[in-house]
Amino acid sequence: MPASGILSRTRKIPWLPLGACIGLLLGWSHVAAAPPSAEASDIAHFTTRIQDLQTSVRVTQCDPGALEKIGPDFKQTYSIRNLTFLYKHPDKIRLEGHSPTLGTAVMILNGATRYFSVPRLRVKKTEDLESTPSRRQSLLEYGGLLSADTLRFMKGRFVRLETVDGSPADVFDLTYQGLASGSHYRLWIDPRTDVTLKRAWYDRNNNLKATFYYEQPQEVSTNVWLPSRIEVKNAEGAIAAVTTLSDVKVNQGLPDSLFSISQ
Repeated sequence: MPASGILSRTRKIPWLPLGACIGLLLGWSHVAAAPPSAEASDIAHFTTRIQDLQTSVRVTQCDPGALEKIGPDFKQTYSIRNLTFLYKHPDKIRLEGHSPTLGTAVMILNGATRYFSVPRLRVKKTEDLESTPSRRQSLLEYGGLLSADTLRFMKGRFVRLETVDGSPADVFDLTYQGLASGSHYRLWIDPRTDVTLKRAWYDRNNNLKATFYYEQPQEVSTNVWLPSRIEVKNAEGAIAAVTTLSDVKVNQGLPDSLFSISQ
């Protein structure tokens, strides 16, 4: 989708941000208000204006036991404490880091193709995720931002308006296109910044797996916001990990070669 397609929307209602905390712990109260407009109930109106992004990601807190309760790969994922994250529209991600145990690790997502390499472990693999969209990831998971790319393999359904700590938010269920059932998200989106300040992740049986809190949003460019802190809690409410984003650069024209999977 061209940039004009992402940006074309009228000015949204100036609501305050949604608090980025798990609803089960904070206690939601519903907004007694008129039904939202057709625009407000369309998740496409909350897509980010970012065309490309570069940021440093640092794991500042990590509880391996709590991470393992989310999934078997989470403990290993957060063992790399310092990473560089790159994103480019459409649908390209590069994540690179180094740890004392794993050495250098690189993951590239280019559309439905995923490549990862960990030379120290002699791991190098390319996968086609076209038929398994639930294994795909996007800017939403890593930065709490909904891109037009995500809506190519996921679809949103407006649920309701809610308040958390007195701040209204638009609530959507996000499911994978082409799948009748499977894992899914519930999103609480701040209509002022377009930042998803809370993402609840459920398995195919609708059991909560984890909740992600996208906190402390900063305006990294004119009318472009990005969270600077991400907290992960497992289904029991235990803090499993905290990451921070810094040294943010947006819309600098990252070359496509950074996301090439010709290795």
